[in-house]
Formats: sequence, C-alpha cells, structure tokens
Amino acid sequence: MAIGSAEITVPSKPRGESKVNSVDRALVILEYLGTQTKEVGVRELGQSIGLSKSSVHRILQTLRSRGFVKWNPDNARYSLGMRAFEVGCGILRSMEVHGAAKPYLEQLVSTLGETAFLGVVDESELVFIDKIDGRRSVRMYADIGSRQPLYSTGSGKALLAQLDRAEIDRILSQKPPQQHTKNTITDVDTLRQELEKVRRQGYAEDNEEMEEGLYCVGAPVFGYSGRPVAAISVSVPKMGPQPVQKDRLVKAVVQAAQDISGKLGYTGRPKAASLG
Repeated sequence: MAIGSAEITVPSKPRGESKVNSVDRALVILEYLGTQTKEVGVRELGQSIGLSKSSVHRILQTLRSRGFVKWNPDNARYSLGMRAFEVGCGILRSMEVHGAAKPYLEQLVSTLGETAFLGVVDESELVFIDKIDGRRSVRMYADIGSRQPLYSTGSGKALLAQLDRAEIDRILSQKPPQQHTKNTITDVDTLRQELEKVRRQGYAEDNEEMEEGLYCVGAPVFGYSGRPVAAISVSVPKMGPQPVQKDRLVKAVVQAAQDISGKLGYTGRPKAASLG
C-alpha cells in the first residue's frame, strides 16, 4: 500500500514569486512523491500537481542538492531521498510514546503472532507511527505513515471514545463517516453508542469495518496527565485456519496499553468526559 492517501493541495499561483510560495511548492512536491510507490518524471509530476515543468525542475534541483529527493540517471525520474526519511523520523524521536511502546508491540507480536500497530490522532485522522508485522502472511491495510478514519478502526475508535462531545462533533463534521465495508458504522447516533461502549469497556473493536476479512482490537494509551496520547491495536484475519480468540486478544492488547501508559507516568483513571 502506498504510504499516505491524503489529497495533495496545490497552492494557487501567485502574481509574483516569493520565498514563501517557493517553499509551499517544494512541500507540495515532497507530499506528492511521498504518496508514490514508483519514481516520477518531471512532466508527470508537473501535470499531477498543476505546476509548470520548468518550475518543477528548478525546485527538484534544490531538493536534490539537499538530499530530499534522489534522481535516477537511468530513467531521469525522481523519488524521495533519504534526507526526507531522516527528517520525518525526527518526529518519532520527539514522541516519548513511540519509544515506550516499541517493546510492548514486539511482545504482542511474539505472543499472538499477529500484526501490531501504534497510532496517534493528527488533523482528525488516525496516523500509524509504528507497525510490527506478525508471522501470518496476511495483507494489512495500513503501513507506517498512512492515515485512516477514526470512526472505523480499532485504534481510532479507542481514541475517539476518550474525547469530549464537542471534540467528537468537530471531528465527525470534518470527517463524516463513509461506508468502507458493509459493517462500517455510518449513522452518527449509532456511532456515539458504540463510542460510549468503547469508553466503558476500555477497548474498541473493528469488526471488518475498515477492511473485509480483518478483525482488530485497539486500546488507548494515556500520558501522565491522564489524557490519551496514542492507541495500540492488533489485527487478525477474520477467517482462516486459526479462529479469532477474542478474549485472549483483548486481554493482551489492553494489558499492553496499560503497561505503556504506566511507562509514560499514568497512574490514575483516564480523564474522559461522558458522551451522553
């Protein structure tokens, strides 16, 4: 799966070029290249983001000189460079939860044999910041850096349920529920009832709501202040040679989330407002 699926917003063409507009256009190019799984030519890139070939070429040369893009001399095409990866990883180094969660994700995979995820909320969406593949050869919907809706994923619902009513309203107005599978909850009132259930029980289920054939359990991770800072989840095939062992899965995920929260200094009850 390509990393990231958000729409790329192309800046309007200004009357006069400025440093700010140049930076904006460079960022658009980096965002576009970040969604591609193959190298891209200058003409194709310009047509895709609405910039002239000369403008794209000029910006690419600057980005290339800084290591943010790399050029393949065999086909004259471009892709993201390692410098972009290094800068992107900087945010992970600043996230205490990423380091704290790593060994627990590894333990989940070792114990359950399934794929484990760590996600955070960004711009009303769930962003996966870590993923450890399980032993099963099962296609997973998400990769590190990809975005998914909060309302139809295990991690997303686990986090959404911890927010107050006003924040939930804001998120659902920005990202109205859309049908991904026949099991996706798109009715807002039904979703609120689901979130109330999630808040009470301390974990969320994605019962083929994002991708058919996959079942997921997610649980929130709290910081020292009692606020949710992330969520972890484990996804398993809904159908297969080994049936889903729900109780074992839920117990392992919830315990891991609690252990990570403890590492972050959380000692009390989560500060969650009623959704009623």
